[in-house]
Amino acid sequence: MKSISKRHINLGIIFIVLSVITLVVGITKWPFFIFSAILISSYIILDKKRLRCPNCGGFENLERLSSAKKHNYHCRHCGEKINISK
Repeated sequence: MKSISKRHINLGIIFIVLSVITLVVGITKWPFFIFSAILISSYIILDKKRLRCPNCGGFENLERLSSAKKHNYHCRHCGEKINISK
């Protein structure tokens, strides 16, 4: 059965948090903007390849996916249940 990994959801959250931190630090020291851009592009790639509905390929919000780790969640596009694996 197709599913989304908890590891990929957690990795997406880590990419977002680190990109915000490096963006804030980048205001005072400009080389951190480069690290922030790398982290944001890594998140976009992860989102396009791994954080989609496994049934229809529709976009799902990272916040909704993180709450789906503990609760039942259905895709907004196709209505199928999204399974979260370990």
